[in-house]
Amino acid sequence: MAERYWLVLPNGGRQLIDPNHFDIDALVERAARIGGRIVVEGDVAVELPKELEPNPSARRFEPPISALAPLFRSRLNRLYFCKLDFDIDMNVRPTARMLGGYYWRRCLVRVYTHDRHAGRRPMEELFDTFLHEVAHHLEYTEPESFQSATCQRVRGMMHSPLFWRILGHLKRRWAELQTPQE
Repeated sequence: MAERYWLVLPNGGRQLIDPNHFDIDALVERAARIGGRIVVEGDVAVELPKELEPNPSARRFEPPISALAPLFRSRLNRLYFCKLDFDIDMNVRPTARMLGGYYWRRCLVRVYTHDRHAGRRPMEELFDTFLHEVAHHLEYTEPESFQSATCQRVRGMMHSPLFWRILGHLKRRWAELQTPQE
């Protein structure tokens, strides 16, 4: 059987790789950095360098990227029901510092799922970023639900007192749901 090289992406996607066009060792390292891997079908197996090999005892299940938006929306519905719907974009473009963004004209919550250096961000960090961006959405679309007549966003200031009140409410509700009931 001829060897076939596959690049398996963190979101579960697969891409057939022609080994004649790539330095396979460098590709293995780059794939590991973003949370992916190289799979070889055939007689020879490609292994990760020891320093990039994940610790199997510390590995937890991470749902595919495509499942995160519905999962996070479901979690949010247990915390708070938004009056105005919004779109969610789980963006796999690796970033160095940017974790997410809210685009109020489009009612779009964007979460960047990958760090440029560490690969896929942990699910807890992604959900925290999601709540942060939803707090911006709520600040713009329903400030009256949080005892404010209008949005308190001031140009040049990223986070208003209203934003922090909303985010605190969401995180408190999430912590309450995580506490086991006796």
